[in-house]
Amino acid sequence: MRALLIADIEGIIGVYDFINESEKSADLYTQEIEIYIKGLLANGVSHITVCDAHNKGDMIKSSIISKNIDLISGTRNVSFEEQYDFAIMVGYHGMEGQPGIHPHTYRFDIKEILADGVPVGEVEVICRWLGSHGIPVILITGDREATYEANYYNPYRATCCTKSLFQNKFIDHQFLYDKLLCSIDAALNLEKNLCLSPDTNTITVEFYNPDIVSMLEEYEIIENKLIFKNCADFENSVTSLALRLNEINLHIIEVNTAFLNEMRKYTKHLSKKALMNSGIAQHLTKNRYFLDEAAKCEIRKVIDELVNP
Repeated sequence: MRALLIADIEGIIGVYDFINESEKSADLYTQEIEIYIKGLLANGVSHITVCDAHNKGDMIKSSIISKNIDLISGTRNVSFEEQYDFAIMVGYHGMEGQPGIHPHTYRFDIKEILADGVPVGEVEVICRWLGSHGIPVILITGDREATYEANYYNPYRATCCTKSLFQNKFIDHQFLYDKLLCSIDAALNLEKNLCLSPDTNTITVEFYNPDIVSMLEEYEIIENKLIFKNCADFENSVTSLALRLNEINLHIIEVNTAFLNEMRKYTKHLSKKALMNSGIAQHLTKNRYFLDEAAKCEIRKVIDELVNP
């Protein structure tokens, strides 16, 4: 048997601050991957491809590589010329808007992804993307929200919750590692075809700043949302989309910084109370990535009324 592990860091046991504790987090990430490798090899799996799907894909340490263990960076480098018997999603997290430890859906600027009107996160998008290539996802592990999403759309998938926002102290790592091994054993005994996810639904992507969409003319757009024919179409586009979004966000920050500096010139003689009572304080303090044209028009209008009553 050949297995594919798609791994993310947010749902890894013991990881809570992978930005400020990057080395510790990388050690925990690698240590947990080694648990999966141990469990799969013990069950007769002959070859394992590990895909580090977090950010640049460079946090799982190369020490795991051996003659029957491959390590690749990013889902864009998954080769479907390989004949995978199944996949496992490791260390996943809840979608944007959920009460998870690091909830998000791909990027900070994506507000929501819908599959024919139903919210989906990274867990379901990847399950359907792999399903389009005939690969069943038999086990999803990570935080409470990730496992909830996994079974919301397909009750046949095995899941293993290893962390929760509501219990993040005094974690018994060994107990949870043993729990993972039991989950791997159970998942391998599932009817794998039942875990295969169809990928037939249209995907819509909505951003926190709707102005972004007007700068993405190369994509299909309906009602200020990006449209993809299915999850595979979105996943295959996500790398190039991310690069384009990074460029757009730099432009938005530059434009919004200049705008706010200009507005401060007009408001510097106004009292804080007047600004608070005007209702525009929430716009002036908004993240500059998310300050859209509609909000800026409202700010201009209100400030004009305050300065020129």
